[in-house]
Amino acid sequence: MRLEQLRYIVEIADTGSFTAASERLFIAQPSISQAVKALEEELHITIFKRYRTGTIPTQEGRTILEHARNILKDIAEIEKLSQREYREITGSIAIGSIPTLSSLLLPAVSSSYKEVFPNVNIYFSESGSKKIVEKCLKGEIDIGLISYHGDKQPEVPQSLRIRPLFDGELAVFGGKNSPMAYRDTIAFKNLLPFPLLIYGEDFVLHAYCLEQIRRYGKPNVISMTNNPETIKKYVAQTDAIAFGPYISLKNDIYVKEKQIYPAIISDAQKIHFCLLTNQKRNLSIAVDFLIEELVKKTKNL
Repeated sequence: MRLEQLRYIVEIADTGSFTAASERLFIAQPSISQAVKALEEELHITIFKRYRTGTIPTQEGRTILEHARNILKDIAEIEKLSQREYREITGSIAIGSIPTLSSLLLPAVSSSYKEVFPNVNIYFSESGSKKIVEKCLKGEIDIGLISYHGDKQPEVPQSLRIRPLFDGELAVFGGKNSPMAYRDTIAFKNLLPFPLLIYGEDFVLHAYCLEQIRRYGKPNVISMTNNPETIKKYVAQTDAIAFGPYISLKNDIYVKEKQIYPAIISDAQKIHFCLLTNQKRNLSIAVDFLIEELVKKTKNL
């Protein structure tokens, strides 16, 4: 029995197929298949049932997988103790983030993080909370930065851990010629007549806003885009309005230059910003350190 065999079967179980596991591990599929077959022959146990639609662990296989996960977790902890010289650690970290948190947290944290881990690269992509949950579940990202409103916590599998970061207020913003400009607050019912620019369906913030406005009539959605810059430029030049967390708008360059004006939505529920990780995946010392830096940064917001 070899350590890489344990890693292979855990990856196969997590991804649901030999093909997906080979792609994730950057190892040829025949090599993984041969390693698993050798392990099954050594243990005299069939670990996986192979189907056209995927791979499912047998009852004996689930027992083996539980032990394999515990072994890999213990080894990861030992590796953390041995990696005391952070500057020698190499690798990469993938982050999926909603636009608000990527602009608020990642620039400052990334620069200070590179001073400690100069050989660890950070890659991040922006999308909505729903998409980030999917990516975290599939193991495509190491850290997810998401949000939800009020008590509507996103439905996530037990394998994902949600860590609260901070709460914020929801705002709407319009251009200088908008009837809602110069207001400090406004209610959802007063937003019904306005043309709306919103993000795509996987952004829970905009789904929540549409849900609230529908209580008073049919929302006038004129466009959908996932580009915050495009939305702000359009709003600044038209009578359309858009939504965003107030914390990301109050120091925005468009607000400072008085091209757009934010107003807090008085009857909106609080926005809860959270950090998401996959409990099935062993976090490296580099990922653990980055998580703590992100948490520290939110305390200064």
